[in-house]
Amino acid sequence: MRGRLRAMRDPALSFGDQALSSACNFLTTILLARALGLEAFGLYTMVWLALYFAMSLQLGLIVSPMMSIGTKEQGTEAEAYYTVVFLHQAGFVVVATIAIFAVLMLATGTHSPLADAALPGSMAAASYLTQDFLRRYLFARRRPAGILLIDAINQLLKLGTLAILWRAGTLDVTTALWAVAGAAAVSTLCGLGMSGPLLWRRQILTSVTGRQWRSARWLVLTGSVQWVLSYSGLLVTAGLFGPKVLGALRAAQSLLAVLNVVREALENIVPPLAGKALAEGGIQGLHRMLSRAMLFAGLTGAVAVLGLGLFGPWLLHRLYGGEILEFDWVIIWYAFAFPMALLSLVLGCAFRALERTRPVFVAALVGGCLNLLAVYPAALVFGVAGLIAVTLLSELAALIVLVMLALRVPGLLASPPAAPVAGHMMTVPSP
Repeated sequence: MRGRLRAMRDPALSFGDQALSSACNFLTTILLARALGLEAFGLYTMVWLALYFAMSLQLGLIVSPMMSIGTKEQGTEAEAYYTVVFLHQAGFVVVATIAIFAVLMLATGTHSPLADAALPGSMAAASYLTQDFLRRYLFARRRPAGILLIDAINQLLKLGTLAILWRAGTLDVTTALWAVAGAAAVSTLCGLGMSGPLLWRRQILTSVTGRQWRSARWLVLTGSVQWVLSYSGLLVTAGLFGPKVLGALRAAQSLLAVLNVVREALENIVPPLAGKALAEGGIQGLHRMLSRAMLFAGLTGAVAVLGLGLFGPWLLHRLYGGEILEFDWVIIWYAFAFPMALLSLVLGCAFRALERTRPVFVAALVGGCLNLLAVYPAALVFGVAGLIAVTLLSELAALIVLVMLALRVPGLLASPPAAPVAGHMMTVPSP
């Protein structure tokens, strides 16, 4: 009975954590968009595009392999494995922080508004990347209560600080970034205190690094391509239409960000479950787990599309006021990307459990190439509508390729065929 209660408690805590994070991020977006105005909010978004790229690299190089490999280790082997991963993470944060500072300083000139945000932006990136790694590490170690605590500290402290700065009349892009950096730093210190025992074994440094890289080499390319797929439209928007339109589109996307409670929960829950199902039940166990996860993703995505189609424009008007009126229709278009992204995520988790990450990269590459080739001319000819249409087509192309590649793995999407033996039916083992 205790095991069943824990099995129910952990997913409930995970979903609760994602609900808290999504709600606070949503409120933060509303606060910043109203306090800064759409143009300054667009500049804030441009800083975060660099951080999102670093996040995609971190997910591919460190987090995704850890979520799939770490759950297979036990006892002292797990402690030694995670120690090496911590070293990888520390090195990555140093490199990413320096790179983001340099990009913001030099991309548009040393006297631009982005250059003024270089130091707080790079510090926010360092704190945010480390905090996100720790929360995902705690997911891998199956400590959802700890995750909920550090996320509550981070989100509530950030939101409260921004609200105080707004009331005091001192909130701008720079102070907002410092607030984000400080809240994430406090949360990180709390997370380090809950990281649990680690064990240094120098002799496994090379073997763990090699295993991580074999899983990560395609995932890091996948993350880069997915960043292009997700944010190239925003970059084109900033270049063609200016930061005000960029801020408006990002504000509209914030409604979808609320739904990230589902996407992030799947990202954290499905990989460990997939690894466990494969270890205990083989390809058949993975097939059963994948079927349930895809059904959940499909139904959730359909409900989201229906809800945003009915109420999305009205919510945008209520939350962001008159500045957003001319862009209220984009939320309906954006909604169709959500179910496709969920299904792609679940299929990607299955490939990661098999430690076959090349198909995930191939699917993302197809979608990313389509996006790169079509997004600029579509924006020139059709404006914002062209940007969103290309994004949807790219997501669809990536999902189709991923499904086709999954069908090539016997028993992954379809149950293995049965063959008669001695008058009875038996399942044919998967090769």
